[in-house]
Amino acid sequence: MKLDALHDLWAQDQDLDLSQPDKALRSIPLLHSKWWRIYTDERQRHMLAKQELAALRHKKFEWYLGRLDPAECKALGWPLQHLRIVRQEVETYLANDEDLIPLFAKVDLAEAKLKFIEDVIKHINGRSFQVNTYVNWLKFSQGS
Repeated sequence: MKLDALHDLWAQDQDLDLSQPDKALRSIPLLHSKWWRIYTDERQRHMLAKQELAALRHKKFEWYLGRLDPAECKALGWPLQHLRIVRQEVETYLANDEDLIPLFAKVDLAEAKLKFIEDVIKHINGRSFQVNTYVNWLKFSQGS
């Protein structure tokens, strides 16, 4: 799911109707379940993106050091590595590798989505306190 779609979905769910506190309380578990399911789906996507990045990063690491098998280089469409790169400089090459940059971005986006969903779930968990505060305020304002 795209980050904008998550924002739009939360825009629909974020309103708390305090005119009917009992209904607002009943909606909390449903919202929690909905967003927890979204979180687990996005967490799975995040883990897959991290695994994909780690696998390609390892191959690129071996390639930059000149240790990748020539047959595997050919299968991946990479030229044989003729440069002599010292191990300490490989990280610089990996950080700027054209094949890895989209995967770094994919992992970063997945982490941003997870952070957003975690914040949504925290907000949903706090709704019962908001409803309770509203009910107590009503009691106080009506002299109960």
